[in-house]
Amino acid sequence: MPNTWFHFKQFTIQQEHAAMKVGTDGVLLGAWASVPGPQSRVLDVGCGTGLIALMLAQRTEYVMVDALEIDPSSARQALENFQNSPWKERVHCIQSSFQDYSSQCKSRYDLIICNPPFFSDSSKTPSKELNLARHDDSLSLEDLFRGSISLMKNTAIISLILPFQKEAQAMDLITEHKLYCNRLTRVIPAPGKSTKRVLLECSYNPDKAIEDDLTIETEMRHVYSEKFKSLVDEFYLGQ
Repeated sequence: MPNTWFHFKQFTIQQEHAAMKVGTDGVLLGAWASVPGPQSRVLDVGCGTGLIALMLAQRTEYVMVDALEIDPSSARQALENFQNSPWKERVHCIQSSFQDYSSQCKSRYDLIICNPPFFSDSSKTPSKELNLARHDDSLSLEDLFRGSISLMKNTAIISLILPFQKEAQAMDLITEHKLYCNRLTRVIPAPGKSTKRVLLECSYNPDKAIEDDLTIETEMRHVYSEKFKSLVDEFYLGQ
């Protein structure tokens, strides 16, 4: 059973009442994403425990982070974590579906970041909350791009982590919406393993994408690569 809490260097995540617990995907995205300059606005879509929103608050100055969460229990958990953090004045939780929020919101964002639900047409658990967090019935990749376009400033970035199998679909949607992929990192669990995740950023900037790989572990299990340790050093205790 997962711990009901997870300690980072500058904040603690309580996760007892959140459907999705702290995981490597969220930590990777929160550490890897490009951060906007001071006075910017960030939208974290499907914030869960509030992990990514707090990581971005730690990495930035004078940046406001709106954290969107559809599940009431997870939203309350995120709000608790925000209130107990050093950045409670800059991080706000909003309980809403992304579709409703994007159709009504008048604000425009410099960064839209999301670790989206990614299971499609697969068996579900008895937990409605966990299904919301894990299955894309509630937020498809198409809906995510469509809504993000309506919320972006002209200079904004969309930053995502996806299963490797969804890379091609994401690239098609980037092209469809006249965006460009600017960064792409393929995440490999360990040497000799296949790519499992893709970190990608897109925007209206036509610069050619910077592509690289990130291997999380070395040949020894639970012994992490120097590149991974360097990426998460600001956050993980004991790094």
